[in-house]
Amino acid sequence: MNKVSSKHKKKLMEYSKVRKEYMMLHMFCEVCGVPATDIHHKERRGLNMCNAETFMSVCRPCHIKIESNGKWAREMGYLV
Repeated sequence: MNKVSSKHKKKLMEYSKVRKEYMMLHMFCEVCGVPATDIHHKERRGLNMCNAETFMSVCRPCHIKIESNGKWAREMGYLV
């Protein structure tokens, strides 16, 4: 396993905190309404990894559906 740089480790710690806060406020899937388990990033994670404005709380089945159906997800506003 590759070592994580201290810069990336700091970013992951920040993401963990922001993710937890978002999930506390958005406990249900923003697509179907069941309890959420995942964070979906509507925009690429790179610069938006910790940008809660690009987050969606989703259940695993909806996350898979979003990731595997790009055209539909863009039409619905789930991907930018």
